[in-house]
Amino acid sequence: MINAQLLSILRCPVTASMLSEANPKLIQTINQRIEQNNLLSQIMEQLETPLDGGLVNQDHSLLMPVYEGIPDMNPDDAISLKQLEKTNSDE
Repeated sequence: MINAQLLSILRCPVTASMLSEANPKLIQTINQRIEQNNLLSQIMEQLETPLDGGLVNQDHSLLMPVYEGIPDMNPDDAISLKQLEKTNSDE
């Protein structure tokens, strides 16, 4: 869980929109995809480390990963949530 004061000042490094904490179901889905070697970062790197949490931008297009309670605000490490939609619609 991210400190409320910190969360109030953080902005998405890509869209500059406010961030909110991702719900546990989304994090579970992302971690399943990471376990299956089926999730990429913005720069198309395969994700290997499960997330502890995440921060979602306002239009729910990107997630900034959280590891050990620390948000990773590097735009290259952002996860496009469109990857999840594409796979879900293919099934």
